[in-house]
Amino acid sequence: MKKSCPAKNPDVVVREDEKEALLFNPANGNMICINSTGMLIWGLSDGTHAVGDMIAKITDIYEVPEETAQKDCLSYLKELEDSGFVGYAV
Repeated sequence: MKKSCPAKNPDVVVREDEKEALLFNPANGNMICINSTGMLIWGLSDGTHAVGDMIAKITDIYEVPEETAQKDCLSYLKELEDSGFVGYAV
């Protein structure tokens, strides 16, 4: 099956302010601090937004080339997945 829509792990604890957020996964002890771009991706990881939609949003908001947004978004989602912060709805 093809991965399509990232979904937050519901057990992750989130503490955020205006510019950054701290994510903690109690199941494995992983913790990560994310910036505003990471917060955008985290916010869109609701199981309904496809990765392509996320890339388009990043491209629009930050006015970066699509190739850059794609590379960075996919890399970041892989990091979140490997750390147990997101999974995928297929």
